[in-house]
Amino acid sequence: MNVTQRIDRLRSIILDAKPEICPERARYFTESMKSTEGEPIAIRRAKGFYNVLDKMSIYVLDGDLVVGNQASKPKASPIFPEYSTEWLIEEFNGHPYYFHERPGDKFYYTEDTKAEILDILGYWRGKSLFENLRHNLPDGCRKAWDMGVIDDTWVSAAGIGNVIVDYDLVLTRGLNHVIDKASKALAELDLTQPGAISKYWFLQAAIISNRAVINFARRLSEECARLAAAESDPHRRDELNRISANCARVPAQPADSFWSALQSVWIILLTLQLETNGHAISLGRFDQYLWPFYRADIEQGRITRDEALELVEAFFVKANEPNKLRSWPDTAFFLGYQMFENLAVGGQTADGEDAVNDVSYLCIEACENVKMFTPSVSVKWFSGSDDVFIERALEAVQNHEGGQPAFYNDRIFMKILRNMGIAEEDLHNWAPVGCIEASIPGKWDFAAKGPWLNVLKVLEIAMNEGRDPASGIALFPGDVNLGNGPCMEDIFEEFKRQLHKFMELQVITEHINDELHKQMDINAFRASLVHDCIGRGMSLEEGGSLYSVDGGPTAGTISSGDALAAIEWAVFDKKMITAAELAHALKTNFSDDSTSPTGEEIRQLLINRAPKFGNDIDEADKWTARVADYIGSTYQKDFRSSKYGKGPIPACYAYSQSPVTGNIAFGSFVGATPDGRKAGEPVNNGVSPCNGAERSGPTAVVNSIGKLPSIWFQKGAILNMRLAPDTLTTPGGRERAAALIKTLFLKDGLHVQFNVVGTDTLKAAQREPEKFSDLMVRVSGYSAYFTPLDAKVQEDIISRTEF
Repeated sequence: MNVTQRIDRLRSIILDAKPEICPERARYFTESMKSTEGEPIAIRRAKGFYNVLDKMSIYVLDGDLVVGNQASKPKASPIFPEYSTEWLIEEFNGHPYYFHERPGDKFYYTEDTKAEILDILGYWRGKSLFENLRHNLPDGCRKAWDMGVIDDTWVSAAGIGNVIVDYDLVLTRGLNHVIDKASKALAELDLTQPGAISKYWFLQAAIISNRAVINFARRLSEECARLAAAESDPHRRDELNRISANCARVPAQPADSFWSALQSVWIILLTLQLETNGHAISLGRFDQYLWPFYRADIEQGRITRDEALELVEAFFVKANEPNKLRSWPDTAFFLGYQMFENLAVGGQTADGEDAVNDVSYLCIEACENVKMFTPSVSVKWFSGSDDVFIERALEAVQNHEGGQPAFYNDRIFMKILRNMGIAEEDLHNWAPVGCIEASIPGKWDFAAKGPWLNVLKVLEIAMNEGRDPASGIALFPGDVNLGNGPCMEDIFEEFKRQLHKFMELQVITEHINDELHKQMDINAFRASLVHDCIGRGMSLEEGGSLYSVDGGPTAGTISSGDALAAIEWAVFDKKMITAAELAHALKTNFSDDSTSPTGEEIRQLLINRAPKFGNDIDEADKWTARVADYIGSTYQKDFRSSKYGKGPIPACYAYSQSPVTGNIAFGSFVGATPDGRKAGEPVNNGVSPCNGAERSGPTAVVNSIGKLPSIWFQKGAILNMRLAPDTLTTPGGRERAAALIKTLFLKDGLHVQFNVVGTDTLKAAQREPEKFSDLMVRVSGYSAYFTPLDAKVQEDIISRTEF
């Protein structure tokens, strides 16, 4: 692993950078919005986007090979006040924390920055999307949100993300082609026809926003030329002149080299993040669309493999510069300063051949060399994948030490998408977005969107006559009370009834959110790079994409299955305790030592003897499978998104088991549960067994996963595994791990990611964080530096079983 001095220096700049709050984007966007009041929102936002890109600071780091910045400093975060304001005011005043005193994801600022942002927020009071959503929610939706059953902060207090645009189009045709296409569509519009006016506005906005990005690239080119003129080192001067030439060409025109292609992709990724505050703007099949440029450069002797590797490493380091400031309640679901930039390699070609090429290997090498948390490198596996590549990727997991790359099952994701009606010719080209959601690059709108659902909280409510024990609220009163000894089918039927009711509130909340985004948040640039928004004259928010499936993350499916299995085993099968005794133990958080058995004795019984998912025990796995099958089938069959009938297909909802750190945030709302979990403790993460539940080894985990109805999991199902630190250090260890992955995937598992950091190291990092500043871990579909994480997240990672 040869990290060049340049890459090492650039990496150090990012690692040493203090996360700050940058006012520039808010300043220039608000300046424009004040001057365009009364104009259509699509055009207003496009003009605001242009103003930001035209006036924001530009810097080039010493040694940069790929240029373009999101804020005035590395790791600084811009502010997007059009989405939400109240939390900014609250946190600037220390509620619930000052930004720099947060338990995790701290941010810093000057008093001048604070004063400017508070002044800017004055314009947005009452105008932000989040305020309008909360104001317009029906009472039931608002109460469910406040109870911790659903939560839609992530796409209302911020923009919608989880998008992969058509990078291949940009690289082979350029943004001038997009402008020409939009201009032609504009000229052909008959404004006397119904609906033509909104198309007219959208197409104008698409032209303005594409010109904004071209202008931004011109500014970068001029800055590099200025630096080159003042540079005394001839080698660096030549580099700066080359970068200047790249930015003068791309992304307006097609890329003409591997270097210019990387630069073009970076400008697109960066400006998409500046257009809207949505995260998980991902990179798609990076190795496929860059391969022709790399191959041509190698064949014509314009570049060496080592030079190409350094360019990819420079791109990877650059990907760690952007940052996102979220409200603290939202941060609790996304801890780790994450932008969720997913990058896919491998998989198969349109004719079913192995798609791995040398760029795939460059990405694996760059991942292990750079050792940073983004982009999230994802390996697509299918039956034709080369074993050498998979084992090389596992070697990178060991060397990266932060859980990258992760592994994805090409076959099952294609099966899921086929079942949803996605065209056969598009199936092979799917790519993961954000954490793990499946999307067709350049044809799908938002691979994940919608309120979260706290599955275990719904079970708690279902077992208490439809009443939330914490708040006393009963949105959907029922007649099942655990203490009265209902049969298992009665409990499960009431659980399903409550799930359906809360899923209805999810959908209602999402539909309201969608309408507000259409009124307040039309983003024409990203839409112009997704088919067929220009052809339809519609933004993504309005239904311009070919494919669209809604659905937010869920948390606690496995915990719910374990809870049901524990009730059946302890109360009905073994009759070791009564339903009343169990209900009392839950109500008292297992703390009543005056009963016989005591609360703690009941808890130990439930933890240590009741069957748990992840051990290949049918009595436990059947309940998790039943819960998952009900949720997944109900989403897809009973609910339609707001885009249904407007063009995109299938326009349904789908199941996401990608809770990021929401398993911890949602766990804080749930009281004690029958699986032995105490009140406030985390629920399970993704389809990973509950922490500490796996007692029969990794093959048993794989067998349990294989019983789940993965056909419903279009939005992913995360499996976390911890391996002992030396597991992947030998060829034999990597071979066994590869066999485990293949077995999981042949059993229709979707995904697996490995942490290879030992418990002793993690605990040492807790004691002396200053000595482990660059220690990385896999959190949940993404990697993050360990020491800045909230202590609850650290403990959640440490408590995962180490195989």
